[in-house]
Amino acid sequence: MVKIFEPRIIKLDAEKTDYLVEKDIQWFDFFANFYEIKYHTRYLSFIETKQNHKIIEYNFRYNTKNPIEFYNKLYQNLIEFDKQKIDSITSLFVKESRDKKLNQLQIAEMVTTFIQEIPYVLVHQNTCKQLMELEPSDSYLVKYHLEKKPCLPNIPGGVQSPYEFLHNLKGDCDTRSLLGYAIFKKLNISSSIWVSEVYGHCVLGIGLPVGNGVYKSIDGLKHYAVELTNKGFRLGMISPEQRDISNWDIALYLNTF
Repeated sequence: MVKIFEPRIIKLDAEKTDYLVEKDIQWFDFFANFYEIKYHTRYLSFIETKQNHKIIEYNFRYNTKNPIEFYNKLYQNLIEFDKQKIDSITSLFVKESRDKKLNQLQIAEMVTTFIQEIPYVLVHQNTCKQLMELEPSDSYLVKYHLEKKPCLPNIPGGVQSPYEFLHNLKGDCDTRSLLGYAIFKKLNISSSIWVSEVYGHCVLGIGLPVGNGVYKSIDGLKHYAVELTNKGFRLGMISPEQRDISNWDIALYLNTF
């Protein structure tokens, strides 16, 4: 269950107003353990993040040599800018893990299933009309729009930052992977972001001893892929047609050992 409540007005001073947006997310992990997290975001913080996002994406778009370098710099900057803004929600995961005495694998499963619980919304850079004109008629993006599914257009780089996503809960593959990575970084859990031009997709990597599944070795540590856009994908699981490891590049990673 995912709830977003009506914004609440907060008077900062005689001339400045902010809006507090509360969320309530309830979910089960892979073993039917129940979790609930309630948190809030602020509209002015959201706008501040959006402005930073727009500026850096424009700068990196014209000053990077290849797509992987672009994503590496964009992702790093978005995470760095939001790192203090997501402290409040990270502390909730820390509290849950302490209360339930979870190990690192169980914590990773808790965060993974939290992100999977949030309904999928396609995020793209251009307007919907531009996307329909630019993409091949048989592409996933065109089919998605023809089916009139929800989307979020005009987003620089086609990805939302962790705080943007936590604010409006609209995200697709790379937006979700970025949030997962940002949270795991705060929790001191090794993780990575995988991107594939061939598959037109992005998944999260978890640097924990999952034991089986699809993985890439990064500096001597196995990072197991996990699909965040649908429920039911456990650590190490991605779609069968996307399991050719040579088609995945590592855009960003962190080993904590």
